[in-house]
Amino acid sequence: MTAMARLRREIRDLIQIVLAPGLPALLPWPAAFWVYRQLSRSRWLFGAQTEASIRAAMDALPTQDEKALRRRLRLVRLLDAADLYLARRTPVGRPPTAHFRRKGEWPKEGPFIALSFHYGNGMWMLRDANHAGFGTVMTFAPFDESMFSGRRVELFYAKQRWRETNRSAGVASVFRPRIREKLTTALAENKVVVGLLDVPPQLVSARQLPVTLLGQPATLPCGLLDLAKSLDVPVVPCWVTLDEKGYRTLHIESARHITDPAAELDWFAAQLDRLIRDDPGAWHFWPQWPQWLVDAASIRAAHGDDNPVGQPGPDDDPDTALIDQPGPGDAVG
Repeated sequence: MTAMARLRREIRDLIQIVLAPGLPALLPWPAAFWVYRQLSRSRWLFGAQTEASIRAAMDALPTQDEKALRRRLRLVRLLDAADLYLARRTPVGRPPTAHFRRKGEWPKEGPFIALSFHYGNGMWMLRDANHAGFGTVMTFAPFDESMFSGRRVELFYAKQRWRETNRSAGVASVFRPRIREKLTTALAENKVVVGLLDVPPQLVSARQLPVTLLGQPATLPCGLLDLAKSLDVPVVPCWVTLDEKGYRTLHIESARHITDPAAELDWFAAQLDRLIRDDPGAWHFWPQWPQWLVDAASIRAAHGDDNPVGQPGPDDDPDTALIDQPGPGDAVG
């Protein structure tokens, strides 16, 4: 890549993940959301991500209005980037009432595992749990700066996002290796483990089980549900939706006690399916969906649809089944 091409890429990153999301965040929320909606009309913003998403989304759900879906994809991505700047302006102990509300209640006490998806904008889920008195432990693959070679603006943003995620959660994140041991310790200390369940096989290969998602034979990782069963810890389903007025609503479902992880995985797959169909633009993993199905088909063919799949071999790390959010740019939701 030439020096001029690198410069253009850095300028694009500066506009997309710093200026466009950051400057409106200084405004009162109704005005800020109006600006974000106007910016979502720009084909230039998040162009590559939007194009990768729209192809997969329209193939999966062809009755969607493509123009409206493009705008929704850009808006959700823009708000996800903006949440860093909004969170930094909001004291941890103060709920962001201008653009956030909750339906449902957290359990009265820990420990528990809160399971969500790469859907909507979830930074405020961590803030709300923190405000309720819970320290929340996120699980990640190790931060690797080499992923950002030649992209200083994106590296700066990713580092700031990590710091804000930990500040909002109230507890430091955990990384490989020995994730199972670290999560077991956190739960023994009455902390809350937060995981994102919808991770494709190319990112988490261990303990992928067959599910049906968007009418297709897919797989989802079962590591956190296995952990919940082995430790007899409840699982609390939760996710964040975005309405047309800019409110992010945290939905907290009743705690579930895990006796059959495979059956629970089917239940979670059904919830994810419903959420994606309700708001396809809110799902962050559309670009991975085509390869996800290819990998899932290979796994299911190799192991049989009715058996646990993706079991770690003697040289695999079984803890990878517990890593639910591998990308440094992908904070919750």
